[in-house]
Amino acid sequence: MNRYTQRITLSFLVLFSTNELKAQSTVKEITDEFFITYEESPQNAVDFIFSTNKWMMERNKDGIENVKTQLQSFLGLVGDYYGYEKITEKSIGESFKLISYMMRYDRQPVRFTLVFYKPKDKWQVQNFKYDDNLDAELEESGKVYRLKQNWE
Repeated sequence: MNRYTQRITLSFLVLFSTNELKAQSTVKEITDEFFITYEESPQNAVDFIFSTNKWMMERNKDGIENVKTQLQSFLGLVGDYYGYEKITEKSIGESFKLISYMMRYDRQPVRFTLVFYKPKDKWQVQNFKYDDNLDAELEESGKVYRLKQNWE
């Protein structure tokens, strides 16, 4: 197979696997696929998570493109990517979840926050945000007035 044929084949595989993954039934399946895709292409990973939400894809295409453009620009400033770690997972009831991850980059960590919603029988990404305020929050959490012994 020449390189051109390999790229076309890979493109079809990604396209078909993405369509199949839209029906993922668990948050873990969605996040696992997101991080696998992210290692190859952060922009494709953003497309994937928003593809889980038909309303987002149909009505906010410009917003999704804007997120991808800003993310690409931002990631150009933080260096090489080394992996991710879950920071926290919170939920309201059984159908609304927030999961936050620390993305490990050369220069500094970046937080990705994903909000999931299950209106009926499948999970979808309701919101995706990223920021680099982890150091400020860590410092704040260590303030004396936040220490548990000062709450009593």
